[in-house]
Amino acid sequence: MSDPEVLAVRLEALHSDMSEMKTVLNKLSDALTKLALIEQTQSQTTGSLERAFRTLEKIEARVAALELAQPKNDFASTWVDRIITGTVGFAAAIIANQFGLM
Repeated sequence: MSDPEVLAVRLEALHSDMSEMKTVLNKLSDALTKLALIEQTQSQTTGSLERAFRTLEKIEARVAALELAQPKNDFASTWVDRIITGTVGFAAAIIANQFGLM
């Protein structure tokens, strides 16, 4: 082979290699774009999870406060029930007395 032919073959090989590199770079660019989208989605998901956990912590604190107050509420409820029962009984006695049942 003569020098121009060798040069033409090498130039063609170089051109082929450059075409392959362009193809690979395009694929790499697509992959980086997909990776950036995945990272953005993951970041949004992480933010959502953090907000959800903060909300759960607030709810847990409220439940704990309600659980601490429950015995007091039960005690007050018992007294209210007793007062209502006594008032109804007293009213029934008055009504019975007025109708001569007692």
